[in-house]
Amino acid sequence: MRSSSRARATFAAVVVIPLAATVVTAARAASVLDFDVWMRAIDKHSVDVQKNIAANRTDAAVADAQELARLYGLMEAYFVDDGHAPDAVTMSQSGKALAAAIPTALAARDVDGAAKSALDLAHACNDCHDNHKPFQ
Repeated sequence: MRSSSRARATFAAVVVIPLAATVVTAARAASVLDFDVWMRAIDKHSVDVQKNIAANRTDAAVADAQELARLYGLMEAYFVDDGHAPDAVTMSQSGKALAAAIPTALAARDVDGAAKSALDLAHACNDCHDNHKPFQ
């Protein structure tokens, strides 16, 4: 029996623990890659929402803003799960709120308010990138 326990412990130390560490590392790497995809999508939709607001393409601007809010929600969860600095979480929440304000402003026919939220959102990207962008 003793040798069986020792064999299991050895198996766990040699096979199971390194395998688990590899799986955790692979999952973390996928999250970082996902994060990079989200950043590219945020950049695209941030530009598009401003163009759509300026061109009075309300439906397209609302769709971009909703996608931005979704992406900022994913980014917020990433920073929470990653144990990142609280300011990264706060900046993500702020971005989500700015994106969510755009459809509300457009529904109220406040084009200037929507444009300001979109511009503030674009400017906020740099503040976060300076400290928290995973790929430099």
